[in-house]
Formats: sequence, structure tokens, C-alpha cells
Amino acid sequence: MRRWLLILYVLVTIAFALNATPHDTIPYRHEVRIGYGDMIFESAMKFEFPHIGRPNTQIDYLTGHFFAEYQYYWRWWLSSGMQIDWFQQGWHDRREIAIEGDNAPAHYYYNLSVLPTIRFTFFRSEWVNLYAAAFVGLCINGGTEEDFMTHRRTMCYPAFGLTMFGLQFGKKGWYGAVEWGGLSALGSIDNIAMLSSRILTVSLIYQFNNPIKRIP
Repeated sequence: MRRWLLILYVLVTIAFALNATPHDTIPYRHEVRIGYGDMIFESAMKFEFPHIGRPNTQIDYLTGHFFAEYQYYWRWWLSSGMQIDWFQQGWHDRREIAIEGDNAPAHYYYNLSVLPTIRFTFFRSEWVNLYAAAFVGLCINGGTEEDFMTHRRTMCYPAFGLTMFGLQFGKKGWYGAVEWGGLSALGSIDNIAMLSSRILTVSLIYQFNNPIKRIP
């Protein structure tokens, strides 16, 4: 019985998706978005990347992720583009505070990521779109600290991430979106610039261009 109910559910879902998706129409070719993402993992773990696990680190602030993105729609279900993401984290060393008090130096690091992006829309209706996305690019990590292996203050790491589920809602070119996923950047297990960051994001989207119909 459960098997037949599951099959019925899948068939109804597919039928609804096919009915809701305009296969021969791309409402807008171009999309720009600006957004903000959390740093839940960093806040919970109190990590100071890329030097993990300093027990004397006192986190002062986490800016969260600010990002901007452009997408070009090739089909209603496929788009690609570029995203730029930035965040910064500041901290003090408790040992330095104990010795120097208010004169203890402030430390910080930042990540600037440039991420080519591909997005797959698997459900589309007049008001709501559901999608997933993948990112692969480059993360520039810099700040006050030297890398413990190269002794350089600015390093580059491979960056990658996924949007496992995205919900876009709105109409007539203006949309809001919420996403669940993650973003990481690392050179090795001992050299991590970002790990499972930006789990949740919110963004504002503007799509433009005249409607283009009968896209093959």
C-alpha cells in the first residue's frame, strides 16, 4: 500500500511540475542579485581560519557573507554566471590581552571569493521557482596573520559550494530568495580558509530583458 501511495505521490508531483513549467518561454534572460549569508558554523565552533583551533582566540565580530551575482538564462531550467562573495572575521588573543590589556593588537582575516556558478531550476510557476546550484572558483584569503606554511599574509585557495535547495518567489522581474547550502575553500586538511560556511542565505533579485518566447 505504501509503495502505491509513494508512486501516486511522485506521479502527481511530476504532473504538477510539468503543468506549472512554461517550457517554451524564458521570461527574462538576465538576472542580478545581492544577498547576505550567515556564519553559523564559525560562530558555533569559534574557529579562527586558516589556523584552526586556537584555544585562546576571542572572537570580536563576524560580518557574515555579502555577495553579488549575475546569471544568464540559456533555458528556463539552466542558467550560468558569476558570483562574488566577501566576509571578514576579527579577534583578539586572550594571552595578549592578559599582558597588554586594552593595547593588545586586533587581528582579522577576510575571504574574497570569485565563483563561476551554474544553476538548475527544477520547478517553475508564476510566483515560485525551486532550484539548486553549484559553485567552483577561487578564494583570496588575507589579513593580519601569516600563513603558517608559506609565511605569506595573502593566499589563494580553491573554493567550491552547493545550493542544495533554493526558493525564489515574486513576480514581474522582482524576487526574493532563500537558500540552503554551504561554501568552502581549502588547500589541504591543515590549510583551510572556509569550511561549511554560508549555510543559509537571503537575497534580492532583479530580472530584466524583454520576454523571449519559443526558445528551442
